[in-house]
Parts: sequence; C-alpha cells; structure tokens
Amino acid sequence: MKLYTNAHSRGNTVLPLLKELEIEDQVDIIQVDYANLNQPEYLALNPMAKLPFLVDQGSVISETPAIFAYLADKYIEKGFAPTLNDPKRGEYLKWLFFCHGPLTEFMDIKSLGVSAEQIQEKRRSLAFGTEQSVYRFIQSGLGQANPYLLGDRISAADLFLAYWLIYAISFKIVPYLDEFKPFIQMVQKRETVKDIAWIQMI
Repeated sequence: MKLYTNAHSRGNTVLPLLKELEIEDQVDIIQVDYANLNQPEYLALNPMAKLPFLVDQGSVISETPAIFAYLADKYIEKGFAPTLNDPKRGEYLKWLFFCHGPLTEFMDIKSLGVSAEQIQEKRRSLAFGTEQSVYRFIQSGLGQANPYLLGDRISAADLFLAYWLIYAISFKIVPYLDEFKPFIQMVQKRETVKDIAWIQMI
C-alpha cells in the first residue's frame, strides 16, 4: 500500500491509525508537495488534487474517513472497527461521517469568519445546523463514552474525533470545553501516539 500525503495534510491523521494497527511496515509513505498535485500523474489518482489518498493493489481510496474505514476493516482482527453485524457499527460510522461532515463544515464556516447572523439565517441548509448543536452532539457522545465512544475499546472513530477536536482547539476554532478534556487526554496517553506531534498540540 502507498499513502500519498505531506507534512501539512490531513494525512497526519492516518499515522496514529497505522501505528495502532501495527501496519507501518506495510505502507509506503509518499510525500507530495501541494504544488505538484495538479500534475497528470497525481490527477489520474485523485482528480480532486487533494491529500491524503491511499493506493492498495490499484484501488485508490481518497477522503480521510474512507481511508480510516478501509484500513480498520482490512485489519478487522485488530478490533478498531465493529464487525458488519455488530449494532455498534452504526454508531462507529456515525462518528466518522459527523467528523467529516457537520464538524468539518462548522470549522470551515468559523474559519471563514461567517457571522452568527448569517449562520442562523442559513442554519436549515447547513449540515451542522448551529454552533450549539455541534457542541451538544459531541458533549452528549463523550458523556456516554465508556471510556471510548463505543465502550471499553478504542476504535478508528476515537482517533478521528480526537484529531478534529485537537486541531480545532489548537487553532482556537472551538473552545477546550471541560467535557472534551478526559477524552482527549486519554487518547494522548496511548503509547502509540506519544511521538505524534499534532496529538500533543494542546
């Protein structure tokens, strides 16, 4: 497998998962400069000209949550994704889609400086709805975590949510709410991520 990424892309989110799955030696990390992404060889792999994307035996997997889901399923015996017939798989997918959908949209809107009045006016057409609903969703999920989102075992969804929360907090897009702290600190203490710089940003 080959993971196309660079030091400033969301490909950084995949590195802890490779460590947790113990497959670092099975994935070649291909560093690509953003300036080169519009070259034909890369556009042929990902017409969106974005990073990261994973290539496995000719199949190209772009979109970070898809990479997470693919790898966790490919190495399902590692326990980082519920099996297909496990009811918790729905919850697991919910968190992957929430992070890549409503949460990412909310962070982008905040970063662009869109006013609260404009957000309120367009809330029905926005995936995240309102700022309060985003926080309420995360607070509710972490309030039910035991200690991870799906119970007593960490999953790829925990790593993905931790990335987005740490990123958003470190860039002051969202506040470091008390409800976030136990979850983030728990992930930060995992042996496999102690040398992952972005996880230790806050």
